[in-house]
Amino acid sequence: MQEAPCQAASPSESDPSRLAPSPAFSNTDEANGTAAVSTPSTVSRDRIASTWDILDMELLHHWCTQTYKTMTDVPEQQLLWQTTAVTIGFTYPFLLNELLAIAALHMAICRPERETVWHTRATELQSLALTGFNSMAQQVDESNCVVVLLFSALVGTHLLGDRSRTRALASRSDYLDHLVSCVNLMRSVRGLVLKNHTAFLLQSSVKALMITRNPIPPYEGVPSECRQLTALITESDLGLSSIEAYGAAIDRLFWLFDLAGVPSKPHDTPRFVFAWPVQLTDEYTALLNQRRPEALIILAYYGVILHFYRDAWCIGDSGACMVRAIDAQLGSYWSQWLQWPMEMIASS
Repeated sequence: MQEAPCQAASPSESDPSRLAPSPAFSNTDEANGTAAVSTPSTVSRDRIASTWDILDMELLHHWCTQTYKTMTDVPEQQLLWQTTAVTIGFTYPFLLNELLAIAALHMAICRPERETVWHTRATELQSLALTGFNSMAQQVDESNCVVVLLFSALVGTHLLGDRSRTRALASRSDYLDHLVSCVNLMRSVRGLVLKNHTAFLLQSSVKALMITRNPIPPYEGVPSECRQLTALITESDLGLSSIEAYGAAIDRLFWLFDLAGVPSKPHDTPRFVFAWPVQLTDEYTALLNQRRPEALIILAYYGVILHFYRDAWCIGDSGACMVRAIDAQLGSYWSQWLQWPMEMIASS
């Protein structure tokens, strides 16, 4: 795997302290022609800064000088992660906690001699981040959808990039459970904003993160071997609701193959890769949670996409592990449908 660029300062030996959880919110303002993020009325930046440890300051420096560049290869989006997201994070501590958590995971790769320290801090920071986020997520509207979008993008990166969690899983079955949980969380968190607030976000301070190229059928960039997935549902005796659920998931999968340009174009940042989970329907995720074979086979083809993002530090071998775990779960009866995914992870 291609190593992420790292130039970290010498780490602190002190135990990290925690950041305060997110308080209440006020109304939205407009500035510079874009929709701004509303400001919590009871938080001062001095109060947030007073809770920081030197280790957290080092992580913030690492994010602003190194990690932000690994989130995307688009300069405008890189600048957004380096400056806009951090600025919003000073107002919304749960977002800043997650930014620092991602920086800690990246630091664990850059400075593996202190890997345990960084993984421990990443877990602590994400726990704080999720607590703060959950207190707000009950009501998402135009006043806070920008920060929710940023947070949701980071959650997917964290879930796949946390090697300490995946190493602790005892079997491929456990790993598959972990991946399904990742898919469910990415879908549910980001769905909070994309379902109702896309138009607003396209005019907001984070509009650069919104996907503007929208491939349409017949999706010319889809590998011919991948198109056999349509036969998986058309030649089956599935019920109508399952056929519709699988059909929608396959359509979005083809869309992502076309958008990302894999396998002809490998990637070293996670740009686009989380666009499939967030568009899944309730019906498909229910079938996936039941470990229905057809749902798992479709997920394996998403694993192929992840495999061509393996040079991104936060993805690594997640795609190959996903395909192998699904192959082990389903066994020989379904092997014809997994032949191409298994070949793709073996040949590259």
